[in-house]
Amino acid sequence: MALLAPLVALALTLACAQPPPATDIYPALTKPPPATPTPVADDPEPTAEPAAQYDPNRTMFRIWEQFGHPHETTLAAFADAAAHNDVSQAVVILEALKFFRLDTARSAIETLTVLTGQDFDFDRRRWREWLGPRREEYAPPPDYARWKVNSLALIDPEIAAVLHPAIAHSRVDLTEVVWGGVRLDGIPPLENPPYVGPEQAAWLGPDDRVFGVSINGERRAYPLRVMNAHELANDVLGGEPISLVY
Repeated sequence: MALLAPLVALALTLACAQPPPATDIYPALTKPPPATPTPVADDPEPTAEPAAQYDPNRTMFRIWEQFGHPHETTLAAFADAAAHNDVSQAVVILEALKFFRLDTARSAIETLTVLTGQDFDFDRRRWREWLGPRREEYAPPPDYARWKVNSLALIDPEIAAVLHPAIAHSRVDLTEVVWGGVRLDGIPPLENPPYVGPEQAAWLGPDDRVFGVSINGERRAYPLRVMNAHELANDVLGGEPISLVY
């Protein structure tokens, strides 16, 4: 028994010294490490649509269609118009300019410059004056009339009721229709205004300007200071209905 005890102790010591099987306790160490993820390349820059697929009408509605129109969609449409030298978008971009936020508007001006070779910055009046005599060269896309009426209707639905017939009549040049900054009938016209003789118009100075109209022997003067506030007078003169616009 004296010799057996040391042998048992030695056997137990050797057993405890053996490392545990790796496959039982640490199975992960017996497997190859996971493959290193392959880096994913950034999305490629969007390319312009092929010429065979390019549609000026689609580009026009991607430039602007409604309030809250996506900024990214507008920029992509600018890129397509420039890549295809689509000069028909020049009028569209100019008219949509009032709806853009500042950074989008800056991109719009840059695109206008690419399409026209001109740079009038944010001076919309000068852009219109330059494009006006070049209507044939810079004619808008075929579906422009619908785009124009729809965009104005978002400002005032009553405008659509007035202009909607123009969609079907090509003789109406809607590029000449410009929103004046007020709703339809926002400035009340003069309707059959009363009038007095010159001797009674003491409030009218000798140097005040008037619009003189003569029809069928009847004459009337419409003071500029009165027309300034109304911009339109509907009247009957010499038996004929007239509209005086200023």
